[in-house]
Amino acid sequence: MMGLLANDFVLREDNCNLSCEYCLTGQSNFKARHSLKLIFEPPQRDTYSPSGNLGMRMHGVVEGISRSSPLPIIKVTGGEIFLVRGIMHFLRKLSKEYATVVIQTNGVLVNDEVAAEIESWGNACLQISLDAVSYEGNSYRSTSERQHRMVIDRIFSSLERRIPTEIYLVLTDRSVPWLAHTLESLLPYHDHLQVCPFPVRGPEKSKFYFRPEQIPLMREILDRYDRYAPVLPPRAYWRRLVRFLEEGGRTFRCHLPRFAFTSFDDGTVTPCPNIWFNTIGNVLTEDAGAVMEQIGKTAFYQLLLADKPRVDACKGCFTPWDTLSMYMDGEITIDELCSSPMYSAPESRAAIERIARDYREGRSECSASSSHPTSG
Repeated sequence: MMGLLANDFVLREDNCNLSCEYCLTGQSNFKARHSLKLIFEPPQRDTYSPSGNLGMRMHGVVEGISRSSPLPIIKVTGGEIFLVRGIMHFLRKLSKEYATVVIQTNGVLVNDEVAAEIESWGNACLQISLDAVSYEGNSYRSTSERQHRMVIDRIFSSLERRIPTEIYLVLTDRSVPWLAHTLESLLPYHDHLQVCPFPVRGPEKSKFYFRPEQIPLMREILDRYDRYAPVLPPRAYWRRLVRFLEEGGRTFRCHLPRFAFTSFDDGTVTPCPNIWFNTIGNVLTEDAGAVMEQIGKTAFYQLLLADKPRVDACKGCFTPWDTLSMYMDGEITIDELCSSPMYSAPESRAAIERIARDYREGRSECSASSSHPTSG
């Protein structure tokens, strides 16, 4: 297989210490246990050790994939990964093996000691999930003002460190009215922070989606882009986001499966980090090399990479990963793309340029019906 950019590695995806009402795992039927699991059950602590069951699976997945497809980026997410005791030992090991280790968390369990060590590695990127700095805007994620204050205090404590950080800011009917306030609150951290807004997703998103009359609030941010530019993705990202909202969904192409895939601690591999469907195989129960060879080659990839979205779930999807598609479509430059902490390493930049070059020259195994990128 041809080299990719990132492995989105998911640990204990059904175990979290928050109860976000729109949680995608809680709405997922990707695995049998998802349909049987109440995401709002009390969180359970697990333990990582190299010789333990979970640790052996984690190492088996990562090592099986890396033997077949060396990657510059590994993103470790959940669930909430810091519910796993000893997880720092695993992350520390990854930091020595990858150009960038992306750590996605809600931030609650990232204490000063953890943040200090992550900062010391020099190649880690925190991705912190949030709706808004205010309780009113964040109340789909926080069940009380007390819990919200704890979350915000811990997040801002992490931001006081100089860890490259991306805030994954979920846009809902409650958070959008507080968007300007949230951006103002985060501006002081602009030298190591990027805020990445995106609409709430999932089969039940209508319960949380912002109302049509709130869309002009997004236009107002675009009109004042220069004010918030220090912490926002490129202006073109905001234009694409507003277009997505005004058109009622995605009409432009997605290139994400050319760059990344998702793996789980049980060995399952699926082609899209945004939406879990269509299993490629299992790198723990099957030959890992043979499974990875299927990336980009199955018929389902042709659906995911079509000129226009063909899968309903794709039509309702817009996330910070979209900057990769924007680069492929010529809407942003490689410098703009790699201003993101996640893609800033030279090794990642080289991989992105190679994937784009191979695609444009028609050599990509993940190529769809057209051999050239199309703007949306």
